[in-house]
This record gives sequence, C-alpha cells and structure tokens, in this order.
Amino acid sequence: MARLFALLGALMLGVAHADQFLNLTALTGRDNVSVLECWQLTTPFITSDVPGVSGTQTLDMGDLANATYTVIPPRFDGGLHRAPVKQWVWFVSGVIHLTLPNGTDEAVIYGGKYGLIFADDTSDISTWGHRTQYPSSDETVAMTVPVRDNVRPPHKVLHDGACTMEETVGA
Repeated sequence: MARLFALLGALMLGVAHADQFLNLTALTGRDNVSVLECWQLTTPFITSDVPGVSGTQTLDMGDLANATYTVIPPRFDGGLHRAPVKQWVWFVSGVIHLTLPNGTDEAVIYGGKYGLIFADDTSDISTWGHRTQYPSSDETVAMTVPVRDNVRPPHKVLHDGACTMEETVGA
C-alpha cells in the first residue's frame, strides 16, 4: 500500500527534484471547529530504486490501513459530515466543493493529478465537520486511504485556507 502511494505521489508532482516537498490542502480542526489549511509534507521526495520506476521521484505516504475506491454520482451532495478517520483522499476525477458550516472558507478541488487532500476533521477535533458537494455533470471518482493508527503525516502548515493551484503544482 505504501508503494502505491509513493507512485501516486510521483505522478501528482510530475517531475520532482532533490529536496522537493508535496503541498496539499488539509481539512483539519482547531478548537472543535473544522478548518482548511495548506500543508507542506516535511518528508521530501526521494529517488526510487523500485524496478519499473527506478530513477523516478517517490514520496513515502506513511503507514496506511487500506483503500476504498468510490464512484460518486453527478451533482451529489455529501452533506455535512466529519472525516470518519484521518485519511488521504485522492479525487481521481470530478470537481469537489468543500465548505465549512462555521465560516466562509471553502475549497474547490479538481480531480486528477493534483486532487489529493488530507481529511483530518474527525470527531475528536471537530464538532460539525465540513460539507462536500460534487457539482459536476460527470461522476467523481475518489480513493480514500486511511492512515494506520490515525497518525497524521509529518507536515508544516504553510497558511490557513486551502492551497492555491500555484502552491499545489509547485509553480
């Protein structure tokens, strides 16, 4: 499972170089309220020695529990909810609109290469959670991968609010 996400990390970053780090939007909580933050994972990409992708850039995504592949219908409203566990969510396709019930902060995530977020607003740190809507006329595909023992990946907070596209793609 860890190798799967190492490969996915390399795909999402494109061409990586030494000391390059992954930035992504995180749904987390502060004072029992869900918030959006732009995180930079503090584990750098490394050069892979795995046959078939040897020489490419990979990222260790931590100890993972399992994976679920979900197909979400067009214009689906996931309603107000908290993340069931701390987990990576990779939106493979679609458009995702995340809003917070207690503020004006929001994020629009486009599925694909840059569709990875970390959902961390579980019941132990958020009272209400967030709302997820899928406004596209196409299905959205998501892969959720909980982290083992609810351990957050090592990271630093770049700022409050979702990452910008420029921060995500490394422009």
